[in-house]
Amino acid sequence: MNIDELPDDCLLCIFNHFEEFQTLLNVSEVCERWRGLVLERLRKVQYLTDDDELLGHPTGNAIVFENNEQLEGFKLSKWFPNLKILDVHEDLDVNIVANLRVKGLILKFYAHLEVLDNITFNNPSLEMLSISRFCSFFANDIQGPMLKQLCITDCNVTDFAFHAEYFPNLERLRIDAIACNHDDISITPRPVLKKLEILEICNDEAYRRGSYRGFRLADFCPALKSAFHYLRNRGTIGIESETENHFLEDLVLEFEKRQLWSDLREILKKYPNLKHLAIRGGDAISDENIPELLELLPRLVLIDIRESEKVTEKSTKYIDWYCEHHNRSISFYCQADETEITKKWPHLSTKRVSIGRGFDFMKNCFLKNHSDLPYLLDPVE
Repeated sequence: MNIDELPDDCLLCIFNHFEEFQTLLNVSEVCERWRGLVLERLRKVQYLTDDDELLGHPTGNAIVFENNEQLEGFKLSKWFPNLKILDVHEDLDVNIVANLRVKGLILKFYAHLEVLDNITFNNPSLEMLSISRFCSFFANDIQGPMLKQLCITDCNVTDFAFHAEYFPNLERLRIDAIACNHDDISITPRPVLKKLEILEICNDEAYRRGSYRGFRLADFCPALKSAFHYLRNRGTIGIESETENHFLEDLVLEFEKRQLWSDLREILKKYPNLKHLAIRGGDAISDENIPELLELLPRLVLIDIRESEKVTEKSTKYIDWYCEHHNRSISFYCQADETEITKKWPHLSTKRVSIGRGFDFMKNCFLKNHSDLPYLLDPVE
């Protein structure tokens, strides 16, 4: 059969497997019929990137462009009417980045941030941003209040606190503190993020001993529901207040150095209504601490301690006994194999992605290490 004799649905099925913009452009030039089918294919595209391997992008909804010239001269709103997120790793004209009406931008590796510093965005559709540092184009009174998600590297808690006034509507914040200056929580004014629901802080400062301020920042987030803290150094954890958060349900603590149970206890006491807890790395918790853990957190239903050095099957037996005698149901995992936990909790993903589908911390973050956390969480509409 000649390919021209294939019905539209068959051709469209073929075109749906093409993930390079240039390939689809070439196909669209064959005839008017094929051009129409290509436009229909592109209507499904929600993510546009120059990452030629499409690493971490939702399958079937993403398209790769090769270079700056490929997009010049095209009315992107016509070719990609449902585009939601632009992910730029290399080079792209600043005017395209500044004027494209999308909900999300991933500019973590973008080469022209210094040019964007001379522009003030006023894009009411832009709600999500992943970037390497603070820039004036979004850290201002115009664009800042429009943002609901911010993922920023080369930043620490103090750096963010000085800019926090621009982001009163943030619902998710991810800070990757990589080789930044020393944190000082004695800051005025102190940030109050009234709408923040998800907080992820990766403290990657391996060469400095000092206080970790992530928990102090969390004290200023009264609506916080989910948190991820990664501590690479072994400095003071920094619990300077007795503020409790009764809304926090999901907590992941990832340690690279040894910590003390006394410090860990002070952290957990701040969140008495936790339902899902993961503790990874280090030796802060052992079998003998499990009874106290259960008393501290009476609402726990999931405990993931698979990478803790001093927790063994002895704790599994104790928790089974505890649940039987206290009418509780707790899923407890202390073995390295992730098969069992994903079998009982199949909606929790372990796949590394740049964009997580759904504004869902448990699904997109809970089972992952800090290096695998998504840049953005795309709310499912």
